Amino acid sequence: MPLAGELALRVADLVPDPEAEVVVHCAGRTRSIIGARLLQRMGFRNVYDLRNGTMGWGMAGLELEQGSQRLELPAPSLAGQATATAFANRVAAGDGVRMLTIPALQAMVARAHHENVYLIDVRTIAEYAQGHIPGFQWSPGGQAVQRTDDLVGVRNGQVIFACDGMVRATVTASWYRQMGFPHVYAVAGGTTAWAAAGLSLVQQRGTNETGGYDEGLQEDLPFGYAHAQAQVDNLSATALQTRVQAPQPPVVIFVDTSRDFSQGHIPGAHWVSRGWLEWRIAEVVASQSTPVVVTCATGRQSVLAGATLRELGYQHVAVLSDGMQAWRQAGLPSEKGLRGVMSPPQMSS
Repeated sequence: MPLAGELALRVADLVPDPEAEVVVHCAGRTRSIIGARLLQRMGFRNVYDLRNGTMGWGMAGLELEQGSQRLELPAPSLAGQATATAFANRVAAGDGVRMLTIPALQAMVARAHHENVYLIDVRTIAEYAQGHIPGFQWSPGGQAVQRTDDLVGVRNGQVIFACDGMVRATVTASWYRQMGFPHVYAVAGGTTAWAAAGLSLVQQRGTNETGGYDEGLQEDLPFGYAHAQAQVDNLSATALQTRVQAPQPPVVIFVDTSRDFSQGHIPGAHWVSRGWLEWRIAEVVASQSTPVVVTCATGRQSVLAGATLRELGYQHVAVLSDGMQAWRQAGLPSEKGLRGVMSPPQMSS
């Protein structure tokens, strides 16, 4: 379950007994620690955090479940909502979260062109796609807490959270207040209040079946992106497949994280993180006349990495348009695991 707001909203239905033993985990540790502390604040007395999460479970030689039919969560009951709302009101008062009415939100948004105003929707990606307040970007509550540096560039800026009511936004905002952010708000009533005021919500099309962020939402493109795109050739998945099967195929590299690489890449591709591209590309592609195709999860990092390769002197650079999501949609084979990683991680015994 995505933590922070979702956990606060739904846990009363999932674990009605506050004396029950509850184990919280994530992939590593940060989000599970936050989740465990949240449950403690809600009154749960026997809460545990799984040390090192699924990573630690796997390193211990224990089997991990693949796939799940438990992704869709039922709507919270009225009693569960009441419990969550009471808790949200307590943390808002205790942590100094200020509530914004819709007129106050509109006034704050109007200041965004000359002040640092951050608008963050913390609902599920499906809810966000169905309709969100204009200008709000999506980040689930747990990620919003864990990745503050990615979301809020100026600590003294105005940080505004929204959901469909007040629980998820308020709980996420409370963490920001605990971390010392001075100007943190939750939209009273969220998208429900916005629509009730006769204001339009923005719909986002194209989200994937699993709710993946990169495949569904269009982020603002970074400055210079269009120029970078003009520096490289863009290949469709089928066009790249043809090149890969040619007698003299190009070298294919993958520039997202090793985790993304392990979850699926073009067979035979090499992992070269974009952050280390300038340092390590020569280890994989020694000659600047060798054709190179850059891939990633969505195609965005590929464009920027491809432009960097051109600046380094590589003469024949192409990128896979829309990245591995397009490759999978075309029904083409992919490879999983860390083959092709130059320095695979070492597991300690």
